[in-house]
Amino acid sequence: MQVESRDSVSLKPAELDELGQLLSAVGLSGMDTQLEIHVEHFPLIVLAAVEDDTHGFLFGSLERVGGTPCILWGLGAARKGRQAGLAVKGMVGELYRRAAISFPDEDVLVAGRIAHPAAYGLLQGLADVVPRPDYNPTGEERAWGRRLARRFGCDTRYDDRAFRVVHKGKGKAAPEAVLDASTVKGGGKAATEVLGEVNPMRGEAVIAFGWATADALANGLGHSAG
Repeated sequence: MQVESRDSVSLKPAELDELGQLLSAVGLSGMDTQLEIHVEHFPLIVLAAVEDDTHGFLFGSLERVGGTPCILWGLGAARKGRQAGLAVKGMVGELYRRAAISFPDEDVLVAGRIAHPAAYGLLQGLADVVPRPDYNPTGEERAWGRRLARRFGCDTRYDDRAFRVVHKGKGKAAPEAVLDASTVKGGGKAATEVLGEVNPMRGEAVIAFGWATADALANGLGHSAG
């Protein structure tokens, strides 16, 4: 599998159409309206392909939030099949690789909106993951949740104690742009306990984050997945 990252503004209309078709194939019909928005707000696009056939994509950003270096996951998905897990892990690993170059010798906050156990499982290997089972977050951790919700544009629907984005008001909810991992098995009991029932098509998500230490990034965090 080939995994590469480039500037998201380089995506051509035909490529955006292909990404929209991939979203529909994994049950996220209507989420394609988020693609052009993500091009504006997430500078990087990571693509996973096998013989030029796209198996997954992930919008991302390496930026400083309040001075703290961050890896932010935007909208992403992987095509159903035995390559799905490899695609998701490879795309996340590519952002780690770039962060090690962009933020040398610094610990980096890794954060995204998630809705599936396998996506929560991607946080394994990070330090101080929030939320996590049987843990009462500190005030600073709740403040980080609020900062991230503002960055993701969902702060008016965010519960900073539950770390959840919910639909408010009447009418049909707009889909929440998560890193979709519905096609990937994994996550385990802890992930199920933390997430519960989350439906991004109803405007729901969990904002989760953890810390990639400088040593872990320098040692190739995430690249054991290939």
